[in-house]
Amino acid sequence: MFNRNTKSEWNLEYDDSLYKVYDSAKRLAGYFFPDYDSLDAEVRHNPKYKVQDANLNDPSSITLLHKIHAVLHGGSLLLPMLKLNLLDNQNGITVDNVVTALHSNLRTAEIWKDWLSVNGITLGIVASSVYTAREDRNMLSILLIINEQIILGEKEVLESLGPILDKLHNDGLL
Repeated sequence: MFNRNTKSEWNLEYDDSLYKVYDSAKRLAGYFFPDYDSLDAEVRHNPKYKVQDANLNDPSSITLLHKIHAVLHGGSLLLPMLKLNLLDNQNGITVDNVVTALHSNLRTAEIWKDWLSVNGITLGIVASSVYTAREDRNMLSILLIINEQIILGEKEVLESLGPILDKLHNDGLL
């Protein structure tokens, strides 16, 4: 069904407990935050791995989890949702431009809402939240909460996130 020989549109880079998601043009497309609290009990309680509940916030424990390709049961995918183009304009904006921007953004938000209702369950997305992007107050980001088995490691996480990223891309949202 899947041609494993095709090159992925996406690349992941592990960076200090999270994964940066890049598109095929090497542009940052989002972030994936593994849910370390959902660590598989077999790893969590296995003395061989020396990972215990108390030290999951320890960077060395997180690094170890990635080295052993630990199994988690979810995480959060943060992606750009829409660009407001309304804030921090020093010259002011005409009322017509405000209305146009709001209508455009409303359509985009409705597309996201419909996309989540149609695709969320099949892709393991159990919830979502919208935030103002830290670097750009004009950008809204959407956090997709994923409740699927995730094996840590760049290649493995990409295998889990690939269907979501591909669907978003094919549907014009990413």
